[in-house]
Amino acid sequence: MAYLITCSGSKTKPVLDNPNNLENLSNNNELFDARLNLIKLTEIELDWSKTLPAWQLYSTNRSIIYRQVLQNNWLKPQTDIKILSALFGWIKFDDLIPYYDLAINKRKNGIMPYLFWRESQLLENLILENDIDLLSNTYRKAINYEGNTLANYPVLTWQDNRGHHKGRWLNEQLNLL
Repeated sequence: MAYLITCSGSKTKPVLDNPNNLENLSNNNELFDARLNLIKLTEIELDWSKTLPAWQLYSTNRSIIYRQVLQNNWLKPQTDIKILSALFGWIKFDDLIPYYDLAINKRKNGIMPYLFWRESQLLENLILENDIDLLSNTYRKAINYEGNTLANYPVLTWQDNRGHHKGRWLNEQLNLL
């Protein structure tokens, strides 16, 4: 079981050398060509010599879900979180990625990332039956037009299901690991 969350529009720029490459990202056999194509179409330049684990790259003071999860929960070996990235599709929370500027619902060089991913029909096949869907509707639309729930959806005890409530719920679940 993995928790499915969105990437964050706010990102930290890595400053230290920590090299990686596109080939090392999770789900690479299934997504490599699509990732390469989207990078080419959007003309995004990536500095693969400076990377961070995805959860750190997305953990800024403006990130909603990420700032609710305690650092020790990100570091637990049992933690299994898949992040839906506008640029890379499904990645693991600990995949080393470079800084990039791309929103899933904003055009870049005429390309709308959520339409690109939906038309590729690659993302839905990587969701497992027992995964937990904490995605926003906008990110779900990268997989289906209606933005329907993609996996199990938790019963949240807070008044709504905004990002910070989902983040608190996720942190509580990770506390139990």
